[in-house]
Amino acid sequence: MSSVPRRLSFVLLILTAALAGLASRSLAAAAPVTFQFTLPEDARNPFSRDLWAEVITPSSRTLLLPVYFAGDATFAVRVRAEERGAYALGKVTERIEGNVQELRTNAFGYARQEVKDVQMRASVRIDPSDKQHFILSDGREYAPVGANLAWAPGGQLDFYRKAFADFQKHGLNWTRVWMCHWGGLNLDWLSDNAGKSPPPGILDLRVAAEWDRLLEHAEERGVYVQLVLQHHGQYTTGANPNWAQNPWNAANGGFLKTPGEFFTSPVARGITQLKYRYIVARWGYSPAILAWELFNEVHWVDALSKDNDVAAVAAWHSEMATYIRSLDVYGHLITTSTEELHSPIYAAMDYYQPHLYAPDMIASPQRFDVKPAQLDRPVFYGEVGEDHMRVSERVKKSGLLIVPPVWAGLMGDARYAAQPWLGAELIAAKRLGELGAVARFVAAINAKPRGPLVSFSPRIESARRQPLVLTPGQHWQRRPAAVINIPTDGRYTSDVAELPHFIVGAPDSVADGFPPKVTFRIEVPRDITARLVLADGGVKGAAARVSVDGLIVAEQRWETLALPPGEKAAKRPREIALPITAGKREIVIENTGGLDWVEFGSLDFGLTVPLVSAVGKRTDDFAALWLWRHDGVFAEKTPAPVKDATLILDDVAAGTWRITWWDSLKGIPAAPQTISHPGGVLRLTVPPISRHLALMLER
Repeated sequence: MSSVPRRLSFVLLILTAALAGLASRSLAAAAPVTFQFTLPEDARNPFSRDLWAEVITPSSRTLLLPVYFAGDATFAVRVRAEERGAYALGKVTERIEGNVQELRTNAFGYARQEVKDVQMRASVRIDPSDKQHFILSDGREYAPVGANLAWAPGGQLDFYRKAFADFQKHGLNWTRVWMCHWGGLNLDWLSDNAGKSPPPGILDLRVAAEWDRLLEHAEERGVYVQLVLQHHGQYTTGANPNWAQNPWNAANGGFLKTPGEFFTSPVARGITQLKYRYIVARWGYSPAILAWELFNEVHWVDALSKDNDVAAVAAWHSEMATYIRSLDVYGHLITTSTEELHSPIYAAMDYYQPHLYAPDMIASPQRFDVKPAQLDRPVFYGEVGEDHMRVSERVKKSGLLIVPPVWAGLMGDARYAAQPWLGAELIAAKRLGELGAVARFVAAINAKPRGPLVSFSPRIESARRQPLVLTPGQHWQRRPAAVINIPTDGRYTSDVAELPHFIVGAPDSVADGFPPKVTFRIEVPRDITARLVLADGGVKGAAARVSVDGLIVAEQRWETLALPPGEKAAKRPREIALPITAGKREIVIENTGGLDWVEFGSLDFGLTVPLVSAVGKRTDDFAALWLWRHDGVFAEKTPAPVKDATLILDDVAAGTWRITWWDSLKGIPAAPQTISHPGGVLRLTVPPISRHLALMLER
């Protein structure tokens, strides 16, 4: 061989190596592998094309992923950096009416990328061995504790950067963020200061870039995001309506004549699927996304609240969930939020996500309309808030009301804590550390495997007592007629969560699932005179009957009122004295006629119960409890502590027990005590308590 061909071969080798360097790069950080490329010129809407790309992983797996439009005639595909080594872009194809066509691409950047650090963030899954349980993809426990950050005050992305850093500082691992227009995070409906919204089927890439940064911040700080794709206001004329401003509203030049058509119009469903395709293609790589949440509080949309078209809304949810799963190679969970767990809307969801705004935010977070043990999926309250609590606006603004319901829910029927709605307010009030206290307590519970934990309420003894007065536990909830068992021995019952604010009489209201009566069962230690207040009766007329042990003791009527348009009727309260003799008694209050409701006010039994209560969860070898002071848990000013309370635990197994009291405001455990217990009743002196405390016992 002559020297010229040898020299040419050497030059070609050098040139090939140089070109290979131009076509590949190394990724030192745990970031998605992104391949960008151009395609042959095409006049079609780039957001409407059904494009797919093959990506070959270092282990030689070939992943088929949806492609998204990146702007400036450029398309891209993202893959999670799960393996060390080289990722390569393979074929790019387009599906058109069932046919698959391979496309010629020009790589815009690198067609081969070297990953040095794998993506370390685990993703959230349903435990295949326990369908009511979340786990991480690496097998570790995942228990969501966090708060809603639905939109940034002022629409500033910097809010999320700081908030997620605060979440990480306090051990919080969950949030919800809405794709809402006023928050600047809706891809196809822009905020008022961002210009005109794009036409249907077009998405705003400036908003997409904001989501890129938001999810990067979440990944960096270990926060898992429920990404809320739609909210009820977009398609309602009732609760929190935005329909009048909706770009798809025909009155604004759109194509929907009514809000309900969103769920049935083929055009609306098709364009919505294109948007969801883009979302999965661009952010489906991210393990920081806990779930795609299809709707916030879908029960408020006109299709349900006015048209009662449950079938259409359920079909829409099933269709969208199926479509998203066909795109999402990483298998993110899918959920929605609506209040009734038995609704067919949940049929295709991976977990249940009701919300709760009740008058009693201690009892109600412990309960659901279906017992969690009877469910086939995880459940937790994705929002809890103080809208219907009977406290002053000043106390509401203080932030004092936000965290105690989380503690209460943690000790209730479900496995997981409730998530407060007012996350931004919690940060502003400088009380995020109180939520972090819950997270640290949960981490201590999950530090080792436990058997199934059973909810219970132990007895409390204390000379500091309060009147036994019952007030409504829920507002307008579809529930069966409640039977409320009332202990008088120092135990607490979450049955009071089912006490309705309104007792209905109209047949259609009863048929719709609202309660027509309420029953109380109590063992009265002595003869008493209870005092019942029925706060009002509806203007269409109502009647109430009160019976004790089956005997009618009182009846009341509210006549129909004819009011001028817009005028509100004054309340018409009735107070009824109920003589009750000692023993086991049953009291029934029912709406016996008329077209309207009876408003329950209060029932004062003329008895007292301890000022401190406790609820918890236990096994034979473990117990976790939360104790609170009824007049202190939400008090604006911290009261002087109760110092004489005793906690009484029944049926405690014999053995050596470690007892650790926790400051539930700071999440700091006291030095543990070790005791030897012979078995049976265990009495523990409660530390001085002004607001609330937590306790952990381990054998």
